[in-house]
Amino acid sequence: MSYAVRLLLLLFPLLIQAQPHPRKAALSGQFLTDSVDIGRPFQYSLVYRHPAITDVFFPDTARNFAPYRVQKVSVFATQTTGSGAGAISRDSAVYTLVSFETDSVQLLKVPIQVIHETDCTAQWTQTDTVLLRSKLPVAALSDSSRPMPALLTETNLAPLQQQFNYAALVAGFLLASLVALGVYGLLGRTVLRYWQLFQLRQNHRRFLKEFNQLIQSIDALSASETARQAVMTWKVYLEKLDAEPYRSLTTPELADRMKDDRILNALREADRMIYGGAFSADSLSALRLLGQIATICYQRHRTQMQHESGSDNASTSQLAEKPFVP
Repeated sequence: MSYAVRLLLLLFPLLIQAQPHPRKAALSGQFLTDSVDIGRPFQYSLVYRHPAITDVFFPDTARNFAPYRVQKVSVFATQTTGSGAGAISRDSAVYTLVSFETDSVQLLKVPIQVIHETDCTAQWTQTDTVLLRSKLPVAALSDSSRPMPALLTETNLAPLQQQFNYAALVAGFLLASLVALGVYGLLGRTVLRYWQLFQLRQNHRRFLKEFNQLIQSIDALSASETARQAVMTWKVYLEKLDAEPYRSLTTPELADRMKDDRILNALREADRMIYGGAFSADSLSALRLLGQIATICYQRHRTQMQHESGSDNASTSQLAEKPFVP
């Protein structure tokens, strides 16, 4: 044997060890169950092992799984083993599918896209099989003369008589009553006080609007009638506010009841306009004073209601009321 042949035989094992091992890229897709029911979800697993430097697109959920419908996709983080050029990554995902097909044997294979520098290459999984579990009874035909059951393509609907659900009505009424009682027990006093303060405020607004319109329209010719209407409007408002018979009281009695000498002078000036037809610069001042007195009475009555409502309604009363400028 020549020297060259001997040298080749000695170096051959070293040459074999120096050759790089090919990288394994494995794609697998399989059902995680062997049988499925129509309309019930089942799962399909997709796993791809590839070099770590390779980018991969897994299939979407619209077209690649037809005729199955995709309900959910669970994607898992990439797992990489090794380092350097020999590192291998593992990408995986689990698809939750639903089938409405009636075939007893159903197949599926899906593609992935491997990204290269210039294009993408599709790789397909092996075809996997799943069986359909049927809940329809299978009739064993021992006699060949026995006819097969016929399927009806059209049927007539049977009308059903509508019935009123009295039990649901009674239960709903009782539930609504309990809720209303609970709300009233918790917020009844607060809501009632808020409503009373709101009505009080609206009544005072209407009084001021009507009273000021009368004052603004008064002149020497209409002083008697306008003053009479203004004083009557003022007394009616005070009766509603204080529940006192102000319309039946004379001017001195009314001033004494309210304990304010300014009211006596203002009402006397109003009497001169009503019974004597006198109109002067003091006439308007007297009527304006009556409006101010009504506003003071309103504010006093509002404050009294706030104190009666207690500390739990204090914030509601403050929100419900704002000071008026007569």
